[in-house]
Amino acid sequence: MLFEQEIPEIQDTVIEVKGIAREPGYRTKIAVYSSDQRIDCVGACIGMRGSRIKNVTDELNNERIDVVPWHPDLQEYIPNALRPAEIEEVILCSMLGRAVVLVRRDQRSLAIGRKGQNVRLASKLVGWDVEIMTREELEADLEKAVEGYGLIQGISSDLADRLVGEGFMSFDDLSIIEPNDLMQMGDLTEEAANAIIEQAERYAEQEEQYKEQAVNGNTDAGDASTGDSDSTIEDAAAGNLADKDVVAPDEPPDETTTENGAVVEETSVEVTGVEEAGVEETSVEETGVEENGVEETSIEKAGEAETPSEPEST
Repeated sequence: MLFEQEIPEIQDTVIEVKGIAREPGYRTKIAVYSSDQRIDCVGACIGMRGSRIKNVTDELNNERIDVVPWHPDLQEYIPNALRPAEIEEVILCSMLGRAVVLVRRDQRSLAIGRKGQNVRLASKLVGWDVEIMTREELEADLEKAVEGYGLIQGISSDLADRLVGEGFMSFDDLSIIEPNDLMQMGDLTEEAANAIIEQAERYAEQEEQYKEQAVNGNTDAGDASTGDSDSTIEDAAAGNLADKDVVAPDEPPDETTTENGAVVEETSVEVTGVEEAGVEETSVEETGVEENGVEETSIEKAGEAETPSEPEST
């Protein structure tokens, strides 16, 4: 390991590497811990003016390396893993293995990182699903979740509040809950718990179909996951999509159309006659157009008769 070669404290086990999350060629996060509190584990790995860490990055073609301090308490460890973003609060949802991390709006992009790289690596490093949200986004999601759970038969308002408090903020979350946990939370029978989970699974599938069709442009509602839709969660859950069949308007009669508010009558007649005896062809095309009292008539006539050849004299 390159860190062991460049950092003597790691070789001497004074500093321990607790975790590594890496996307080769792009970025790495490494968590370190010192058994000697007098030693700054992060500073020792970086070295004077970054000399130690530079040797490692040079070997990895200038791959970015974030060295963060490991901590046994996730409330401390997760903010460290999300550096350099500033974290306001960490909410742990132990039943789901999810951490909801609250940040200010101006720190949201930094916490997520380019193409989600920062939060993705932090999640791998700590071993929990990490979700970055502002406080306003969390409140909106909680309100929507409570409203949505009201659609499921068997879920009381108290149980809905308990589910939201444990981090179950969607039908998809509820569909994966263990029946025993749900029974304990709501004082339910096994049959009632299974019925609730089945309903949640159906609603989750309908929501997924709704979102897919919205992304594909087949609905007017927009992407339900972004909150841009004006439709309620009932519409998404019940599958009431905004799809509308395109119905062609009734075609007007052949003789009448509307152009600039004027009534136009069009009549088209084609007559073609062929007389083989005299090899005579006649074509007559007549079109009458009456617009605002103005009548135009155009007649085209083409006739061509071939004079029969005189019989040869004997």
